[in-house]
Amino acid sequence: MGARGLPDGWLVYTGAVVQAQASVAEALAGLVHQFADPMACFRELVQNAVDAGSTEIDIRFEHVDGRLVVHVDDYGEGMDRHIIDTKLTRLFSSSKEGDRTKIGRFGIGFVSVFALQPEVICIDTSRAGEHWRVIFLPDRSFRRVAREQPVDGTKITIYKTMAEKEARAFIARAREVIAFWCRHVPAEIRIEGRSISRAFGLELACVVTAEIGDARIVVGYDQGDDSSISYYNRGLTLLEERPGPFPGVHVKLWSPELEHTMTRDNVLRDEGHARVLGLARAQVEGPLREQLIRELAARAGELAARTGALHRRGDEADGLMRQLLRHLREDDALPKAAWRTPLVRCHHAGLVDLNTLRKAAKAGRVTWASQVSPLTEALHARGELVIAAEGEVPAGAAEREPPRVCELAQVLAGRASPRANAVLCTSLAAEEPASWGVLRGELDLLLSELGPRPRPVAASLEYANSAVASRVAIAQEEVGAVSSVDSLTLTSGRRLIVNVQHPTVLAALRLAAQEPELAAYKLAKTIVLEGGAGLSLQDDHKLAAKAMERRWRRMT
Repeated sequence: MGARGLPDGWLVYTGAVVQAQASVAEALAGLVHQFADPMACFRELVQNAVDAGSTEIDIRFEHVDGRLVVHVDDYGEGMDRHIIDTKLTRLFSSSKEGDRTKIGRFGIGFVSVFALQPEVICIDTSRAGEHWRVIFLPDRSFRRVAREQPVDGTKITIYKTMAEKEARAFIARAREVIAFWCRHVPAEIRIEGRSISRAFGLELACVVTAEIGDARIVVGYDQGDDSSISYYNRGLTLLEERPGPFPGVHVKLWSPELEHTMTRDNVLRDEGHARVLGLARAQVEGPLREQLIRELAARAGELAARTGALHRRGDEADGLMRQLLRHLREDDALPKAAWRTPLVRCHHAGLVDLNTLRKAAKAGRVTWASQVSPLTEALHARGELVIAAEGEVPAGAAEREPPRVCELAQVLAGRASPRANAVLCTSLAAEEPASWGVLRGELDLLLSELGPRPRPVAASLEYANSAVASRVAIAQEEVGAVSSVDSLTLTSGRRLIVNVQHPTVLAALRLAAQEPELAAYKLAKTIVLEGGAGLSLQDDHKLAAKAMERRWRRMT
């Protein structure tokens, strides 16, 4: 060990060792621990490097002989003796005071390094032909030593005895801190040779960027309800707050009017802060909402260009639709163009705007479906809108939520848009199969014993996502009509739509070739029971007796 407990070789210089200053006053101890997080020292060192004009900063860590060694190298203007004596080693005498292009206004950024409780801090620097090494000791006294060899900028080395496991945890945390606070600094920052610098922006589906005077503002919609606001001065993170002041919106503000507190854990809520926040609000309530409509329109256009494309739950467009719904629910002012811009893809009707959708929703004429079908065609033919939306599920599978575009009718007009195939049905014309004529006649006679004549007609109930494909028969005004699946019972004036593709009907048709009365009895009983009204023993005997009577007459 060399002088004052330093490892051999640390104080080997050709120049004279000059005592520059005695112990720092007690006030220094308080300043050292004023920072909310000791790791804030890395932010301060990066800040000082940028203020010195460095466009590159290298940070490295190593563990040698039981010591953690931290290197922070910048390539800025460096320091001469005057700066060292009057700025680096004298608190609150920073040349940055009054200079809004530099944010280390308290002149105490370097002091934050002592919060790490290092054993030694070594600074090598050169400027204007002067080359110096400044060594800060554990008692916070320091020595300034002349060097023969120049250095490019300022190189800071921090030494701290630390076990290897503890050092690994320290390094991991330091990397996180540096990346978080310094990723937008307008200089390339490398940790272990790898750049952590990132462009100043937001990686979101809908973003607006503005530069107003010295302020840079980036606002963008989140995919959910999360929000945040982050403050920056010359790219250095001052504070990130969650949630932010604007629901569903992330905001980044970069301005020389934003200043951090002495403890570096907040921003000053002064007039400058209020002014910059006002600029952000204007962007959120104006250009960002306009961009939201443009993004939704673009995605709707992409759907329209692809055959069979659907609005989907959970994709970027769905996340943006969530924000539009929030604005509509909260009665936020939307751009006038929002109401006239086609945003919703419908089967058959193509793209429609909010005005069109609201008008149809007020009339209860909006549903949604996952694919084109005879039902959606029938709905369109009678002037209804069918939103093209993912959400159909196989029989027996759990229902899943449809995309949020299906909530628009409820928000716009207070009337929900149901899944078309879940609440409505239709029927399709079908060729009359063999034996249908004789079976229809017998079926008509038998059912007339129970009430109004049903006038059976052959049809099909099987089509894409049909809610009645499993039914033997339904009652409708006519084949091809659209009916509620809750009102398919036999009543006067309706036709009995018999599903001639149903296995039970096919079996009855085969039996009708030999025993039409028996086939009609079995089919009539099935139709009545399927209707849900039940069949009393008396009515069952009535049907059976009528069928046997008809059979006896045919046989004799």
